[in-house]
Amino acid sequence: MTTAWKNGIRVVVLLDGRPGHEKQTKGIIQALQAKLKVEIREIVVAPPTPLDLIWQLVLLFLPGKGWSHPQIHDADLLFGTGSRTHLPLLLFKKRYAIPAVICMSPPFFLRSRFDLCLVPEHDGIAEQPNIMHTRGAPNCSLNKNQHQEDCGLILLGGVDFKSHLWESTKIARMVRQIVQQETNQHWTIASSPRTPQETVELMQVLATDFANATFFGYKNTLPGWIESQYDKSRMVWVTSDSISMIYEALTAGCKVGIIPMKWTSENSKFKQNEDLLLKNGLVISFSSWEQGNATWSENIELNEARRCAERILQIWSKN
Repeated sequence: MTTAWKNGIRVVVLLDGRPGHEKQTKGIIQALQAKLKVEIREIVVAPPTPLDLIWQLVLLFLPGKGWSHPQIHDADLLFGTGSRTHLPLLLFKKRYAIPAVICMSPPFFLRSRFDLCLVPEHDGIAEQPNIMHTRGAPNCSLNKNQHQEDCGLILLGGVDFKSHLWESTKIARMVRQIVQQETNQHWTIASSPRTPQETVELMQVLATDFANATFFGYKNTLPGWIESQYDKSRMVWVTSDSISMIYEALTAGCKVGIIPMKWTSENSKFKQNEDLLLKNGLVISFSSWEQGNATWSENIELNEARRCAERILQIWSKN
């Protein structure tokens, strides 16, 4: 590690206000902080209008100095997650010649302009010197080895017409079957912002029908609640549309099963992700569990945030 990086670095983080994106950023930054001293400077990126996007593209591709900002001139690294941060990151890089790292895949015409892109393997983009594959999205989960044998967790995604058909009755039947069959577990069932009210009502009824089930609406949970559930839950079932929660649970060291969706396309990233998870033995399917021939994976070690931090250090701490 160079002397400059040994003394600590300044990282400017661009935030778009989306909790899922900020979890990815937080996980990688925390992993960096475990290796060296990191000063964080945050810049919130406002939603751009169509005219803003056109102007930003013009500034990026035409000669000029890019964007200036008082927090950036002496930074060592620029970092962002999500499409809203793409152009601002590159405009700041253009101005100050500071390396820019993006989490999630940018459009093809911008990829080569980033110094490092951290891209989920299910996106189907080939690895290149500046493109690193990750298993799912990096996150801020940690395996604390505190799982309780009698604690289980069921996490529900919800409606997204572009990717899948959400069938409340069918999902409720599968959840009911898990709770009814796995009586040695106390099941915490939780909704998400995308979960339709119809499903919520079915879960509320289910929780009254079984002594070993409790339902929590996402509005009734505090920040950090889901992480505390990962910490104590030995077994976690997640609807397969909820990619981020699947990988958070795996990173926390939980045994993970997936409740299937009906995909709108067999070639979607969601379907590709499900196939990769099953192929690599990271999760079990509901159908294999139902048939009694599922084998839960033991001692999975997954920490993509740490692996991303190590790649960043490998590249820039030697320069």
